Amino acid sequence: MRLPYFTQSGYANFDFPPRVVTVLNENEIAVEGVAPFEAKPAKTGLYLPIGSQTNHIDACMGVFYPGGPRFVSKTGNSVLVEDIWLRMDGAYGTVKINGIPQGERMVATYNVGEMMPTVMTPHGGGIGPTYWPFRFSPYFAQTLNEAAGANVFMAGEVFANLDAVGKF
Repeated sequence: MRLPYFTQSGYANFDFPPRVVTVLNENEIAVEGVAPFEAKPAKTGLYLPIGSQTNHIDACMGVFYPGGPRFVSKTGNSVLVEDIWLRMDGAYGTVKINGIPQGERMVATYNVGEMMPTVMTPHGGGIGPTYWPFRFSPYFAQTLNEAAGANVFMAGEVFANLDAVGKF
């Protein structure tokens, strides 16, 4: 059951905390965006235009976002997460490791209650949450660690903060 997205237009910033940025740099892991996602400069996060033109809600599947991030290690190993669904228990995406499909996997967990106090914050010409931490799922932490050839990401660690602006 496909329903319209929350807003006509807007954007979301998915900002990595300083420790994640440091780990990405120290381990020479490139961050790329798969349209409509865009990688931010200096591996600081991802930017995503949002709105009813690209996103939708499915009563059974969650809130859909096309595209996603790709992480490429210095050895050439890559992890791609695309066609992302936000559900009550976390973020899911179709994962490819070195181009080989792994199916849909939980890549991040979050607590909707952490986002609720800021969900209606006016900023950036619209309204939306300014604080919504996403944490590495066990699967995603392990997958990135294997691609990097290092044990640097931890399940449950904050992977990024989502700051979204919906324009009505």
